[in-house]
Amino acid sequence: MKRIGLILHAENPEAAETGRWLARALGERGVEVQAPVADVERLGAGAVTAVEAFADDLDLVVALGGDGTLLRAVAAIQHPGPPLLGVNFGHLGFLSQMERSELAGGLATVLDGAFDIDERMMLEARLDGGEQFPALNEVIVEKSSVGRAIRLSVAIGGEPVASWLADGLIVATPTGSTAYSFSAGGPVVAPAVPCLVVTPVAPHGVFNRTLVVPPGEEVLVRVLPGSDAASLSADGRAAVDVPPGSDVRVRAALAPVRLARVDGSPFWKLVREKFRLYVEDA
Repeated sequence: MKRIGLILHAENPEAAETGRWLARALGERGVEVQAPVADVERLGAGAVTAVEAFADDLDLVVALGGDGTLLRAVAAIQHPGPPLLGVNFGHLGFLSQMERSELAGGLATVLDGAFDIDERMMLEARLDGGEQFPALNEVIVEKSSVGRAIRLSVAIGGEPVASWLADGLIVATPTGSTAYSFSAGGPVVAPAVPCLVVTPVAPHGVFNRTLVVPPGEEVLVRVLPGSDAASLSADGRAAVDVPPGSDVRVRAALAPVRLARVDGSPFWKLVREKFRLYVEDA
C-alpha cells in the first residue's frame, strides 16, 4: 500500500494516541498518510498530509473510533472509493471490523492487503428535489420541537401506504438496521439482504410495524401541510429543516460503500457478541 487515510474520533484521546503511533508506523514503511484538516494537529503535523477530502487514489481509509467515526469517513470519500477499515474504540461498534487491541498485530496483514471487502448498500435522499444526502446507516425525518409530533405520509414505489402522527420516520439500510431503526423496534437485517427498512418512530395509531422494501423502489416521505416543524438528517450529520408540505425521496444509491473485513467473522457472530446474547449449548 502506498497511500492511507486516517480519521479520528472527535474527542477520544486514546484514538488520537493510537493515530499518532499508526501515522509514524506507516511513515516508517514508506506509506503516505492523509487526514482531514481537523485531525492533523492531533496526529502530528509532520506525519500526515492535511486534506479537505480524501483523494480517489487512496488504498485504504482507517477510522479510529466507533461507528460514528466510520460514518464520518464514509462522508469524506467519493463512492465506491477506497475500502474503509473501522478500528473500534467505542461500545457496540457494529461497523468496525477490528478492535483497538488487534491493530498492532494486524497491521502487517492490513498493509499486505490480506482482507476481504464487504460491499454495503448506501441510501441517497433528496429534499424537494434539491440537495442530496447520502447515508450508509439511515435517513431520518423527525420532529424538531420537543413534545410535538409531526404528521407524515409515506408512499412506496409511487403507491401511498400510510399516514402517521409520529415522532418521526427512519429509512435504514441493512447495515443501519442495528442502529436507530433497531432502537425504534425495527428488525435486524443481514447486510447481504438488499432492502430498505422503513420504521415509524412512536406513531400514534394501530399500525406501528416496520416495512421492508425492495431496493428498486423509492420511499417518498411527505411532511403534511399543517404539521409541526420537522428536520432531516443522514447518518447523524447536522439536520436541515423540512418545512410542512415538503417531500423527502429516499432510494438505494447506485454505488456501495466498501468495508475492509480482516477476520472474516460471520455477521451473526457479531450480533451475538455485540448484543451479548446467550446461546445455550445443546
